[in-house]
Amino acid sequence: MSTAIPMNMPDRAKSARHIPRRMAALAAGAALAAGLLWGPVSLAAINCSTAVPSLAFGTYDPTLASPTDITTSMTVTCTRGILEPWSVSYSIELSTGNSGTYGARRMNAGTARLNYNVYTNASRSQVWGDGTSSTGVVSATMNFNLFQFSNSSTHTAYGRIPAGQDAGAGNYGDNLVVTLSF
Repeated sequence: MSTAIPMNMPDRAKSARHIPRRMAALAAGAALAAGLLWGPVSLAAINCSTAVPSLAFGTYDPTLASPTDITTSMTVTCTRGILEPWSVSYSIELSTGNSGTYGARRMNAGTARLNYNVYTNASRSQVWGDGTSSTGVVSATMNFNLFQFSNSSTHTAYGRIPAGQDAGAGNYGDNLVVTLSF
């Protein structure tokens, strides 16, 4: 369906379009002031993102008696608008990856498997997961100063491949999904 718009306007409509500049500026200024005083004003909402590097174990030696341990740092960056809160709480969860379980995550190289896990602490006693099945999540609160609109925080992921696994040569890998909730 289409609607035709007449090209010829009545004379009174033409004259209404020609508002003196001073009046137009005053009307625009009054509308802006009314919006600032009574309308909801939000220049931007709090937004957070994460930068997650690879958790690269390097070469695994199955003859070693000790586990292969590594760490990597994950950065959370949050920004806020002028009228947004001065702090934001967030949590970081990790998925199970290829294994489908937090008990022992698994890297694959074709049909070969290599067990590993990721932990929230240096003692590697708390598996980093989604808070279920005895796993933990990393939770924190980021605070902003008066004129600070962006802030970052770093969290360490502690990886471990248990010793003594009979794994063949290959390039092993897994994909974990990182969920940042704020």
